Amino acid sequence: LNMGRLKTGTPPRIDGRTIDWDILEPQASDMPPQPFSFMNAERGVKMKDNLIVCRRTDTNAVTHSIVTENAHTLPEIARGNSGPRYCPSLYKKVERFSHREKHPVWLEPEGLNTDIVYPNGLSGPFPPEIQLKILRSIKGLSSVEIVRPGYDVEYDFVDPRSLKHTLEVKKLPGLYLAGQICGTTGYEEAAAQGIVAGANAALAAREEAPLILGRDQAYIGVLIDDLVTKGADEPYRMFTS
Repeated sequence: LNMGRLKTGTPPRIDGRTIDWDILEPQASDMPPQPFSFMNAERGVKMKDNLIVCRRTDTNAVTHSIVTENAHTLPEIARGNSGPRYCPSLYKKVERFSHREKHPVWLEPEGLNTDIVYPNGLSGPFPPEIQLKILRSIKGLSSVEIVRPGYDVEYDFVDPRSLKHTLEVKKLPGLYLAGQICGTTGYEEAAAQGIVAGANAALAAREEAPLILGRDQAYIGVLIDDLVTKGADEPYRMFTS
């Protein structure tokens, strides 16, 4: 099978007790909260009276200088274009949008019973000491402590042009692939492929007609048709817009 190499990344996790929350802009949850699932449309959202408030801060010129000055400490693949286009690392944002004076950072508590905070927008595998410098250059984070440093994951994937529209491997009948191994990124993209690959594996075992969704029928149809006809030279994301 033809193989390729892609990467994904995650930001450091930080200690919420070391953040100056009071000077940051609050980002409240929807009120009333809108459920994602039709199952909750009538019964409502169970945690509606115990919602988390996130807060926004921003990078600045000092942050961007630290990123630029320490670009040489990044792995080569982190400086390339094999990462997700729509949620780029901090380095790629600074490189691509050098005219921007700041980039938003969303401070998202990871749960109701933890002090760990996810700083959305600060992905990147800089050495831990550089990550701390970056964080402490940002408003509200001047005394922050890192719980776990951010990192990148580099992984192999199969060229999805090796697959049929059923997500069966052309050269290996009976083997179906779904998710990051097909060159996609995103939970929904993986779930969509899993539904189609799983259904087709079961249908094939029962010697029944396959499930194939067309581009004119479903976003899943667009996703799969793009993959198996065009391939993926970067992590593929399906946005309904």
